[in-house]
Amino acid sequence: MIHGTLTLLNRSIRGDALKSHAHWARLLSVFILLILLFIAHFRSTYAVTPGLDFFRSMAHLGIALICLAGVGHFANSVTEEKEEGTLGLLLLANISPLAILLGKSTNRVLSAILIFAAQFPFALLSITLGGITITQIIATYISLAAFLFLIANLALLSSVVSRRSSEAGALMVLLTSIVLGMIPALDHSINDLVSFGYLSSSGSLGATMESLNEFHEQTSVIQQVSRIFEPNGEYSIFGMQLLFSVVMGTFFFLLAWLRFRQVVWTPETVEPQRMVVVSRRRRWSPFISRPWKIALAWKDFHFISGGRLLVIAKVVILPLWICLCYYYSQQIRRVTMASGEQFARDSLFIILIVEVLLFASQFFNTERKLGTLPTLLMLPQSVGQISYSKLLGCSIAVLPTVIALLVTEHFLTKSGTGELIVYTKKMAFGVSVLLVLSHLTVLCSLISKWGALPLAIGTMLILGMILAPFVTGAMRLISSADQGQLAETSPLIYATAIVCAAIQFEIARRIRLIAGT
Repeated sequence: MIHGTLTLLNRSIRGDALKSHAHWARLLSVFILLILLFIAHFRSTYAVTPGLDFFRSMAHLGIALICLAGVGHFANSVTEEKEEGTLGLLLLANISPLAILLGKSTNRVLSAILIFAAQFPFALLSITLGGITITQIIATYISLAAFLFLIANLALLSSVVSRRSSEAGALMVLLTSIVLGMIPALDHSINDLVSFGYLSSSGSLGATMESLNEFHEQTSVIQQVSRIFEPNGEYSIFGMQLLFSVVMGTFFFLLAWLRFRQVVWTPETVEPQRMVVVSRRRRWSPFISRPWKIALAWKDFHFISGGRLLVIAKVVILPLWICLCYYYSQQIRRVTMASGEQFARDSLFIILIVEVLLFASQFFNTERKLGTLPTLLMLPQSVGQISYSKLLGCSIAVLPTVIALLVTEHFLTKSGTGELIVYTKKMAFGVSVLLVLSHLTVLCSLISKWGALPLAIGTMLILGMILAPFVTGAMRLISSADQGQLAETSPLIYATAIVCAAIQFEIARRIRLIAGT
């Protein structure tokens, strides 16, 4: 029985061992670690503990990548079979639900742990930089492996209870936020209520939250990593964080198994959603007009960006949101320590980021999933013309948010000159990150059918750690010469342009490769 249960897991492990991309991923992780170690070596001239600083940043990067892998890599372990309708084929092969879960989930956990195993010998080189011991390195990798086990099984549960990969990813974002920050957020909120006089400092709620906060500090991977890197920090390699992660990970796996035993016998094929116009008389009911001269822009405007209905809704809601933030400015300042105009501007910028990234993740994803990308390239247009036509359709939908953001900034300056926020150094960084991240999201959607956005964010984090020291160093040199703010941000502008251009060439190459042209 045990041998039959492990058959699919054994086959998945053997299949990964024969695939080149798994080995390339491990080699790439080692190569990135060596680059960051090389950068830390050059910074050792002015750093007190360069080895400790380097490995601390690597540990926090590992936590972020594990969370992103939970959303993009582990959360679609079962939903991809549901969407493709292949669960029935697995059942016809007399594979038990437990064997399916082990083959679809545990294999991915082992593959991710092998990345840590490949990094470990090279991570020991950070000891030569000073400030860190081998015990701290071992304890860090054990904590990260335990956290990976917890997140992977939590993502498995999300994948079992969801019908689509997008639903599983959204649920995983919520659950990961709860695991990492729910208790500190509640404790902070209760402290604010106590400071405002709404709650008593000696109440039972405050005592309960204090106990929960202490438990969270003992079991949180972030707090465990902080204790490991503290000078003379008291930590245990096999402490509460390891025990909690292993126990809860096993519990989530058992829950997924029990739930999967109920849903596996009635698999459903999830078809992609399409908007259908029933008759000519009802053509205007869903607010879809006749195709424009630029048909691809029309298609993406209506079927990716939401169409006229969403634009009208934003034209109505966004000015109302700005007015509400201005009206309740005092209450917002009391809670967020920012004015109503600042809160409205920041919230609009967050909405803009979410819109751009969601549109980028769907830019070529639908054509790739449905296999219509070769047909699209049969049009008498180049890849660039097709891409920019699709970009036009998405840009029209984003335009109301951009206008609302600029209007809010205009009123925030109080000068009447309408100075754009992108002229500040802080916003220049934000716009550059958004441009690179949106290009990476489009590229990752051509590489992976599921989880393009988390993959792009993880790539952006690694790319930022590599390029940030060089870009910030060049900006410091220019700022010391006092050449002006625009000249100071020129290295950032040049780096963003070069990276985006390189990604665009890779997008065009991969589109032709997928289309077989």
